[in-house]
Amino acid sequence: MNNYHYIIAGLPQITMGADNKGFTYKEVRDEIYNLCSEKDRKVIDWFEAGLNADNLGYHFYKAVLKHPNTFLREWYNLDLQLRNMKVESFAKNQDEKKASGTIEKYKVGIEGKAEKDPSETALLKKIFDNRNILEKELELDRYKWSKINDFTLYNYFDMNVIIAYLAKASIVERWRILDPVKGKEMFKLLVDEVRGTFKGLNFNA
Repeated sequence: MNNYHYIIAGLPQITMGADNKGFTYKEVRDEIYNLCSEKDRKVIDWFEAGLNADNLGYHFYKAVLKHPNTFLREWYNLDLQLRNMKVESFAKNQDEKKASGTIEKYKVGIEGKAEKDPSETALLKKIFDNRNILEKELELDRYKWSKINDFTLYNYFDMNVIIAYLAKASIVERWRILDPVKGKEMFKLLVDEVRGTFKGLNFNA
């Protein structure tokens, strides 16, 4: 017997762009983890493996896109698409030879689902055309947030809702420290993080 109703009813409310004072990903994750079954903890472990950029390669995506949990499949399919689009966007600013090498080196060659309606395609193009790295990352996270809601539209008290909550919590954790006092420092760290993910790419932000 699972504790989904109990766990979900006790989750603190989080909203992207709000203050969320006192909220930390680790605290809420640990509370959830302690209440989950061993089987569900493994689902959380899979989700969190993808939070480590070092794991986001061919073998991880190939395995997670076959995972029984539907949210994990949807989330990391989205992550894969956005990752590859980011590589293509960066490569676009290089000459043809460098662009080809960049795509080959950094793009993950796995065929996931790629259905998008024209409005989503236009929205993502607009996001990736933004030369301001901070704004681009914020808009991408807002897009991811909206997709989390889409992925769980018909889920109520199940593991998908819990993993979706953790996905939102990881986004909040990323941005909660961007306050006016630490703004400049955190901006630099964010830029360094984004650049470090694609070492060798030509950034002109």
